[in-house]
Amino acid sequence: MEKKKTKKPNHQAKVFSFKYLLFDLVRLWTWWQVLLWWRPNVKYDGKEAKKKIWGKGIIVSNHVAWNDPFILMCAFPYRRLHFMFMKELIKNKFQEWVYRYVFLSYPIDRDNPSFSSMKFFADYVKGGNLLGLFPEGHITTDGEVASYKGGAALIAYLSDTPIVPVYHLKRTNILRTTRMVVGKPFNVKEKIGPVLNQEKLNAVCEELHAYELELEKICLASIKKKR
Repeated sequence: MEKKKTKKPNHQAKVFSFKYLLFDLVRLWTWWQVLLWWRPNVKYDGKEAKKKIWGKGIIVSNHVAWNDPFILMCAFPYRRLHFMFMKELIKNKFQEWVYRYVFLSYPIDRDNPSFSSMKFFADYVKGGNLLGLFPEGHITTDGEVASYKGGAALIAYLSDTPIVPVYHLKRTNILRTTRMVVGKPFNVKEKIGPVLNQEKLNAVCEELHAYELELEKICLASIKKKR
């Protein structure tokens, strides 16, 4: 008897899809505005960080302003970047539709995220999507990178997907470029191992946060070199 061939999941991003038509149109419309107004300047922490992500992936970044999702998209212009947002922003069904189909974003209870919602996003990533997250959970106004919550690490563990950290320096002058540093992939599953518990998850979050601070130093050092 011939063995049945099992179909491998397709983790390649489609260049064009009617499902993402609205998002692609909005992205094209806002792209030139982002490049003109915020002028993203992307650096990389070595060759490994420069590798393009063509399959499933999770991007995490510090959160400094409302426009961070648009800025983050500039570091990965070749992919559609999906996001999660706090459910309090939804006031009606139309707003929910706009978030889902125009901005590729899904609601979550920021204060009490359930395991089922984490599983939903993990399965979403497994489907070949690139998910953008802000693990601080809120916008910081003091310029410091706040401690990371465990949601991003948990999703990465459940989906067996490396995290790519990005540091974004808040621009204080409109004449300056918006500086970002993309880090090396961070393998949560490998660091935690086969058994997951809260202690290990907290340790991974602390390690990821420490690496984010290293990316901050790289970013600030690149500015000093130009002076």
